[in-house]
Amino acid sequence: MLRRFIDRQLRDFNEDALIRIFKIFAAAAGVVLAYAFVFSGFQIVDEFEHLHASWLVSTGKVPYKDFFEHHNPLLWYVSAPLVNAFYDKAIIFYVMRGVSALVSLITLFFIYKTALLFASRAGAWLAVALTLGNLITLYNFYQFRPDNFMNLGFVVGIYYWFCYLKNPQRKLLVISFLAFTLSALFLQKISLLLIVVEAFIIGLIACKRMPLKEAVWAAVPAIGTIGIFILFLYTNGILEDYFIFNLNFNQAMVAYFDRGAFWYGNLFISFYGAALLIGLYLFKQQNIFYKLLFGLYAAEFLMRAYYFAPHPNYYTLLTMLAALVSAPVLDKVFPRYKIFMPVLLILMFIHLGLLFNRIDATSAKHNSFEHYKLADYVHKNSRPDDYLMNGYDKNFNIYRRDVSYYWFGLDMLLPIMEAEYKIKNKPDVNAYILQYKPKFIYVKNYPDLRAYRTYGESRYTQIFMPELIQEFYQKTPFEYLAVLK
Repeated sequence: MLRRFIDRQLRDFNEDALIRIFKIFAAAAGVVLAYAFVFSGFQIVDEFEHLHASWLVSTGKVPYKDFFEHHNPLLWYVSAPLVNAFYDKAIIFYVMRGVSALVSLITLFFIYKTALLFASRAGAWLAVALTLGNLITLYNFYQFRPDNFMNLGFVVGIYYWFCYLKNPQRKLLVISFLAFTLSALFLQKISLLLIVVEAFIIGLIACKRMPLKEAVWAAVPAIGTIGIFILFLYTNGILEDYFIFNLNFNQAMVAYFDRGAFWYGNLFISFYGAALLIGLYLFKQQNIFYKLLFGLYAAEFLMRAYYFAPHPNYYTLLTMLAALVSAPVLDKVFPRYKIFMPVLLILMFIHLGLLFNRIDATSAKHNSFEHYKLADYVHKNSRPDDYLMNGYDKNFNIYRRDVSYYWFGLDMLLPIMEAEYKIKNKPDVNAYILQYKPKFIYVKNYPDLRAYRTYGESRYTQIFMPELIQEFYQKTPFEYLAVLK
């Protein structure tokens, strides 16, 4: 009787049923993401960095010239109108998280559409489920940083590139090349992978799979966009500064981090390693779209495994590509080993529950709601003309003046600047207190992360003078946060 019951359940367990389960899983992951949206996050200081940079450009400040930065500026100029519209309201932190989450949702849609080019509907939904059911996604899906915008541009670029190969229309290739270009203008991190894309396109042209003439004409709008960007840099007098801070400085920063995926561990023994094996197994059986995608995944995998990946946001695109590479495996496994599918699905939901516990634990150390409350308190208790001074691992200034050109990163970025460029007028938090009397400061000494990561030395780049703090400041309800008397 039990055998007949199992046989009947398996017979009714078809692709439509599987898709329904993946949709339920996606909805469950959405609940976890909603919790993480409010309470969690990794590198929350980066989000406040980009909020403040967006506000600064909305006031006419020019990056690299008027304030220190080492990222591409497109995110700040795109976000500036909305950030300025919420002037003096710290709730902009969650507003921009909502914008970033919307960008990630659109990216998921294009992941699904791309997967349909080489997998079934169930396989496409598997790609969505694998993307959502990953710790990296749960950390980064909603965070306001250029990574999510970069990922959208790259995934859209892949989708329309493949659409062109399937149905050669120049407009599809124009959209693809523009999307790739915007991806890089949001974040230069994608540049190495775009070189791989370009190599594949050259290969396709050489093999007569893409006409050279079409590729050249389609590249004109993308090249024009790059030209406009270079003209913007030149007319604002920051062309040289751009290359110093976005290329030379970032390359120098790589030298002070461990190489490879030291945050994640061994990528080969993980979901990413499994995706690599799946891709190798399916490579010969799949179409040109899958083969190109697997080539991009393998390149990204090697870069994250051996080059530079210090934080979770460096793995977001890798996660999406791994999910796409894994999508067709369902079409091979499901018909033959249907009996194992319920077990695997149960394990997926258990895994999601464990991820929720991990997110909850992360919230204890990186609680975004507490960070928001601190920023809200600061802005409600300060005037527009007040100075604020961010602290170690705690950016909270969105809409106020800074005490220095170097307004964040005194623990890691500034020591690298000193070592590489011999900067003059070294920032001194105590001198800033005496000169500017910032309304709020964060009284926590800055460790020298460059010295710690390079030599294993424990020392500080900035140490607050206790007598100075006692004379001018008093405590607030927030630990380490002090307000001017």
